[in-house]
Amino acid sequence: MSVALYYSPGACSFAPHVILREAGVSFELRKFSTADRSNYLPEYLAVNPKGRIPALLIDGFVLTENPAVLAFLGRRFPDARLYPPPGTEPEARCLEWLAWSSNTVHVAFAQILRPERFVSSQDDYQAVQASGHQNFQRCLADIDTHLDGSDFAVKGQFTVVDPFWLVFFRWGVRQGYNMKSSYPAYTRYVESLSQRPSVVAALEAEGISLWA
Repeated sequence: MSVALYYSPGACSFAPHVILREAGVSFELRKFSTADRSNYLPEYLAVNPKGRIPALLIDGFVLTENPAVLAFLGRRFPDARLYPPPGTEPEARCLEWLAWSSNTVHVAFAQILRPERFVSSQDDYQAVQASGHQNFQRCLADIDTHLDGSDFAVKGQFTVVDPFWLVFFRWGVRQGYNMKSSYPAYTRYVESLSQRPSVVAALEAEGISLWA
C-alpha cells in the first residue's frame, strides 16, 4: 500500500495527518502551502484540479474533500477504532459532525481568510470578514457547548472528527480570540488531545502549535 498526503501546515489537512498517525500507517507528506498559493501550482493541480487541500493518494487513486478523506480513512483502517461501527447512531453522529465541520465551520472561517470567494468587489471584503467572525465564533461556541461534559466530539471515543476540531481551535487562537475564557470546555478538550502522540508528532512534522 502506498499513501501520500498533500497538505499545508496548519490547514484542515492536519486532521487526516493525525488520523494516518493514529492508524499507524506508513505515509509520505507532500507539502503545498496555501500561504504562498503553491496549491495552485501545475504540479498540485495535476493531482487535484480544484486546487484545494488536502488530497490523499492511496492505493493508486486520489481522494479529495476532507469529510470524504476522513471517513474513508476511518473505514479503511478499522483496527485503529477511529470510526464508529457502520449503521449505528455513533456513525450517524460522526458523519453529521464531519458535514457540519466542513460545510458550516470551515466556510465561516473562509469568509475571514478568503473573502474573495464570496464577493467580487474588494469594497465588500470587510463586511464579509465581519460576518465571518460572527459565524465562526458562533460555531466555536456550539463546539464548546457540545464538549461541556464530553471528552470527544462523538461520545465515548476519539474519532476522525476530533482532529478536525483541533484545527478550528488553532484558527481561533490565530485570530486573536481569547479561547480559554470564551470556550473553556473546548480549551480543556484541546489540552487533553494535544497530549496524544499522534497529535504531538503531526504538530512537530508541520512545524506548528495549537496555541500560536
